[in-house]
Amino acid sequence: MPKTSPKISFGETSFAYSIIRTNRTTIAIIVEPDGSVIVRAPYDLSEETVEEKVREKRRWVAEKLTKTDEIVKPVPKRRELVSGEKIKLKDKLIRLKIHHFDKRRTVVELDKNTLHIYINKDLNELERKEELKKVLLKWYKEQAKDIISTRVDKFSKSFDLKPNGIVIRSQQLRWGSCTKNNILNFNWRIVMAPISAIDYIVVHELCHLKEPLHSIEFWNLLESHFPEYNKWKEWLRINGLTLDLKFE
Repeated sequence: MPKTSPKISFGETSFAYSIIRTNRTTIAIIVEPDGSVIVRAPYDLSEETVEEKVREKRRWVAEKLTKTDEIVKPVPKRRELVSGEKIKLKDKLIRLKIHHFDKRRTVVELDKNTLHIYINKDLNELERKEELKKVLLKWYKEQAKDIISTRVDKFSKSFDLKPNGIVIRSQQLRWGSCTKNNILNFNWRIVMAPISAIDYIVVHELCHLKEPLHSIEFWNLLESHFPEYNKWKEWLRINGLTLDLKFE
């Protein structure tokens, strides 16, 4: 469980942070859209050293916290899994159309801007909802694997290295990550975003194949391969919370 620190102040801003111990070798400070501050730190790093590092970065944290009001919050109303409801793929609206038929296996088909889901008519309401949620999540992950793999193939041509694999995950806090074995992990939710935001995440993680840390060399490499990275990094910061599926 993360441990919460005493508060640190910079000017009129004060904040506490939660420490999450990981196998990483360096500290990462993350300001979440809800204003919480998380520090990912190595297991063997003392709390005193962690606090010292956070204090060194307190101006940066305070500046990030002042920008949290810009973030677009998700609409509180949950959507319903019924015909006519809309979801997003590559920032384009797709209409759901639910069909009931005799077969036991649920079938999902995308036809232009309509996603047809054929489901067993004998399921009760609870079973129907759970089945629809399951197949829709599975469909999104399949789309993510296809779209992201295609973008990785496109951009990796300009790199000397290729990833050893691509994994689609249901991460809550991260859009992507690169393991020490050069496996790239991607959050399936990113495929709801515009294609340029997807490309930013893909190129970001490809850069980590050469530069594991967010060093000056990393950001220079990213800019050389994706000059508009700042625009889409900011887009994700502001709009990232809207990229989710929440149904009744």
